[in-house]
Amino acid sequence: MAHPILSESPMEPGLWDMTVAGTVHVPSANVSEPVHRSMQVCIKAHEPPAEPFLPANHGHCTTTHAPLANGREQWNIHCTTPHATVNQVGWIQSLPQTFDSHWQITENITGPASYTTETTMRMKGRRAGPDCGSVR
Repeated sequence: MAHPILSESPMEPGLWDMTVAGTVHVPSANVSEPVHRSMQVCIKAHEPPAEPFLPANHGHCTTTHAPLANGREQWNIHCTTPHATVNQVGWIQSLPQTFDSHWQITENITGPASYTTETTMRMKGRRAGPDCGSVR
């Protein structure tokens, strides 16, 4: 579903190779876990620029964004569920052949087992070609 506040993505439609790298830290347990994964994403024509890269269910969240220099957009996302609050602050840079973003995510879990996670994440991508094949 298109958001009227978002313009069309400058990213060329097609298959994109994406990598995610970061760290999830749980201060109360003094635990840090590296996050690293690769995936392929199909960017469709006329898709809003950030749509494939915003968190799932972001429609239930308060979202603000503003342009920065060099084609970057600053994003602030605040989500509240019955057992958690999630704050995400980051930037997204969408270009015809490359994608880059950086996020800091703080998740406060409430209930019997209350704890906080702090995630720092970098997502980068490069267009692989015009045909998405079986990737949706």
